[in-house]
Amino acid sequence: MEIDLTAEVGHGLGEAATESDSSLWPLLSTALVPCGVHSGEPTSMLRACSEAMARGVALGAAVGYADRIGGGERFIDYDPDDLAATIIYQLGALDGLALAEQARVGSIRPSGALFEAARTDRNHAWAVVNAVLDYDPTLTIIGLPGSRLLQTAERHGLNVAREFQPHRLLNANGSLGAVITDTEAVTRRAVEAAASGHYDCIRLPWHGVAERATATAIHAALVDAGHEITADRALAASDLGVHLTVATSRTPA
Repeated sequence: MEIDLTAEVGHGLGEAATESDSSLWPLLSTALVPCGVHSGEPTSMLRACSEAMARGVALGAAVGYADRIGGGERFIDYDPDDLAATIIYQLGALDGLALAEQARVGSIRPSGALFEAARTDRNHAWAVVNAVLDYDPTLTIIGLPGSRLLQTAERHGLNVAREFQPHRLLNANGSLGAVITDTEAVTRRAVEAAASGHYDCIRLPWHGVAERATATAIHAALVDAGHEITADRALAASDLGVHLTVATSRTPA
């Protein structure tokens, strides 16, 4: 079976971040790039676009709240129209840099606190969907299965990808819970998720040395199990495309 492996790269936090990225690139089929609002900066974003192009890795936008001090990890009670504008701004920034490398953005994933908010919050889920509808309705929206975000996206005819995080347990309410640190357990969960057919992508842990080792183990185990690591549902970075504009009358769902 095909499965997409994703992680965030291009945070732009100096040499340590660059070293972390270098160990992840060979494992990825989709690189999620922070777009300069909660993390990342133009040089790191451009470098990530260039690397994705060279490796044939798909590009995704990791969009978040405008909260550089908090790294996008703090909830902000945005007006949904303001949040949609902020997301479009981020998409445009990354897409412009991608175009400079003859690449393009094929997917979008909320990052940090916005990821959790879009799981249940009607207005914030709608803001992400509205931004995609206005900017490029060919983009794939990545989120948790059953989330408000993916439900809203599907109602509006958008492409979605169901994400599994093997290193995170789920709480009873469906939110992300405790972190699993045992490499064997995390790897087993990833292989089982890929085999189930219920998920389109697996998010790799990446923060520390131990998690990068786990990410390597996940990739190896999936390949050994016969899975193809690919972002088939998204455009590869080298597939330069033309954005579509769809003008329709829409209300939050």
